[in-house]
Amino acid sequence: MKLAICITTRNRPVELDQCLKAIAASTQRPHEVIVSDDSSDPLIQEQNSDIVSQYPNACFILGPRKGVCANRNNAVNHVKDTDYVSFVDDDIYIEPDFVQLSADFYDAMPEADRFKTILSGVSYSQEGQDLHPAKLSFRGYFSAVQAGQPYETVVIHAAVFPRSFFQEEQWDENIYFGYEDGELCLRAIKRGYGIRLVPNLKVYNSCFDQGTLIVPSVARLTDYQIYLDAARLYIGVKRYKYVFPNIIKLYLFIFLYVTHILVFLSKNRSLKALPEIFTRSKVSEIWNIQSLSPLS
Repeated sequence: MKLAICITTRNRPVELDQCLKAIAASTQRPHEVIVSDDSSDPLIQEQNSDIVSQYPNACFILGPRKGVCANRNNAVNHVKDTDYVSFVDDDIYIEPDFVQLSADFYDAMPEADRFKTILSGVSYSQEGQDLHPAKLSFRGYFSAVQAGQPYETVVIHAAVFPRSFFQEEQWDENIYFGYEDGELCLRAIKRGYGIRLVPNLKVYNSCFDQGTLIVPSVARLTDYQIYLDAARLYIGVKRYKYVFPNIIKLYLFIFLYVTHILVFLSKNRSLKALPEIFTRSKVSEIWNIQSLSPLS
């Protein structure tokens, strides 16, 4: 099995170096590693390039600086001759047997199923936050899967996708950040892909809840909070209007979203952030499109 690992990084050379060290310590190394750098400072870009050059089979490219989805597309579109692909951020350290376990799992499957199956492991952190594959609730939140139900989302940093899927679909670049992996999995499911849990497939999240977007932004909210709420609105409309069309669910989702966001913002004295949430959601760009092709 040829596996490519796509690393998206932004202004964190120390974490990037540790991420690459973890990959280099793998019992079975990936076929190639693509590092797409969205850093805003040219000096950090140069530092990151020097770091990447120290690792075998690793390639450094500059990112588009348009959000995590655009950065992941930039990375995966530079992947060459591989069968599968994984996405990790610079603060994620894969376990040494990550690649080997993925290969073993696919090898044990019937050949016809291998390229229609997405694997998801689990992510853990020092804070005790273990993330497992789940489903996307009606309102667009990740929620636990009940026994016997199929998985609908992956833990993105512990997932393995058939490379061919990204020749059919791409990350939706209208989503700057937030629930973007849930939205991608909706489209995968529609195309007939299944998600399989591999509990021993693990990664360590070294900076849980410490992303570069956790900075004050508008009306007491951080960029992180604003982008999350913006993404839920965009994804909900896309989900019920185009991916799995249902006019009743569409308008019920919009009603519940608006009601709950108004209550949340009122309680936090952050109503001034509402226009910013709608602007960043880019929901107007999807409302009147005629097909999914520009967004897939």
